[in-house]
Amino acid sequence: MISDPRLSELLEIIATLKARNKPVRLDDLAAKLSCSRDHAKEILETALKEGLVEYVDNVLRLTSRGRVQVRRHREEYIHDKYAHKPGFWGRMARFFEGSVQDWHGHWHGRHGLDETSLRGFYASIRDLEGRVEETSSLADLPQGEKGVVAFALGGHGLVRRLAEMGLTPGTEVRVVRCAPFHGPIEISVRGVSLALGRGVASKIFVKRAAEGN
Repeated sequence: MISDPRLSELLEIIATLKARNKPVRLDDLAAKLSCSRDHAKEILETALKEGLVEYVDNVLRLTSRGRVQVRRHREEYIHDKYAHKPGFWGRMARFFEGSVQDWHGHWHGRHGLDETSLRGFYASIRDLEGRVEETSSLADLPQGEKGVVAFALGGHGLVRRLAEMGLTPGTEVRVVRCAPFHGPIEISVRGVSLALGRGVASKIFVKRAAEGN
């Protein structure tokens, strides 16, 4: 398990680089990590030493071990932030669960994700572009803003229903209207307007679309 959060950030950056066939400049890594060039170099050297990243044709790539670490980091973040209700009872549930070792079994036994939905969930977080910390619940997206569906957190029935509505990973959605008092939200997806209850919307997670899209 990675203890240095900057190391996790570095792996996330390498996992989602768009210019995958170009050498990564140390200055660019430092800017993305919001640290000095020397500190970025130290973090990169640690990742190389621990076998988390490697150079392939002068391009930084995640190793198989690095990919496992990225998935675990994303799972832990999603679980801690989204899998439990907010507030006191959510904190208590996380406390009594303790440290999760078998994530597959935990998602299945504790949170009710079946094998089909788990496969889709893992595929979604593997292909996620950008850091997992940049995601938010669709229910929390402000009115008028756009987001791109990143993943859903629910059983096969929910995931299938969302797919039937066109709400699959990579799809852009826009929040048209938010009803008051935690009522349903109206969204636009693929040119069609849909009304979603807050409970369903809270299980869909999006990455906010870049300005100008």
